[in-house]
Amino acid sequence: MNFKQFWNNSFAGFILKRLILALTIFVALAWFTLFFVDRYTNHGQFEVVPDLRGMYIEEAELVLANHGLHTQIIDSVYIRTKKLGTIIEQTPVPQSTVKKNRPIYIIVNSKQVRQIPMPDVTDVSFRQADAMLKAIGINVSGVEYKPSEYKDLVIDVKYRGRSLEAGTRIPENSYITLVVGSGNGGETVTTPNLKGLTAEDAHNEAIASSVIIGSVQYDTEPAGNENEYFVYRQKPAAGNNAEAGTRVDIWLSKDKSLQNKRYEEEENTEDEKFF
Repeated sequence: MNFKQFWNNSFAGFILKRLILALTIFVALAWFTLFFVDRYTNHGQFEVVPDLRGMYIEEAELVLANHGLHTQIIDSVYIRTKKLGTIIEQTPVPQSTVKKNRPIYIIVNSKQVRQIPMPDVTDVSFRQADAMLKAIGINVSGVEYKPSEYKDLVIDVKYRGRSLEAGTRIPENSYITLVVGSGNGGETVTTPNLKGLTAEDAHNEAIASSVIIGSVQYDTEPAGNENEYFVYRQKPAAGNNAEAGTRVDIWLSKDKSLQNKRYEEEENTEDEKFF
């Protein structure tokens, strides 16, 4: 039996033809599948993820569109030191490589300032009230003294010139004024020496001396390094007699040599003491 007869007429030839046909179909399907998957997944084509942190969502979407990527918000937080509505974190991290059309997951800073309920600080000492408010993100920008039976106890809280009831919500990092009892009649105090102190230490020293910090001026604007600046000038000068609640303006610099410089208000104070 020759090959042609074997191929066309024998049972073994029939089976062999079917096996070859099946193998051909299998190879063709496998090649087509791999080709399709390669095209669909952009095999070998990657994009470098840009750094989106600090951008607004609209800015990030434009940047990612140029890379064939898109954003997907997975969470929102509130961080007061960051700009409202900007991106805080992202996944994958910047400079990692991803394939086109995949989402970049982002965490966004809230677009609204957090509202904080005002705690009840009436009948609390000024020091305690100041610490309580500072701990929750509310600043004491001023103090008003009023005659009362008890000295240094908080009588009232004012926000934007109006009394503020406990429980009322105000934006975080707001500035309020505390109305504090001065005891019977107007009290006379001595202005403290604030030279050489940081702004925060000067604030605490002023509170202890029953005066308040007025304007705060830096010779060069600080950039998050306020603790490196020290008071080199104050007005009124240290040692003056003043009413409780008097404002003391301060000037700050990183140049400590300025602390040895004399200013007009100091000379006037010494003249007054001499006479």
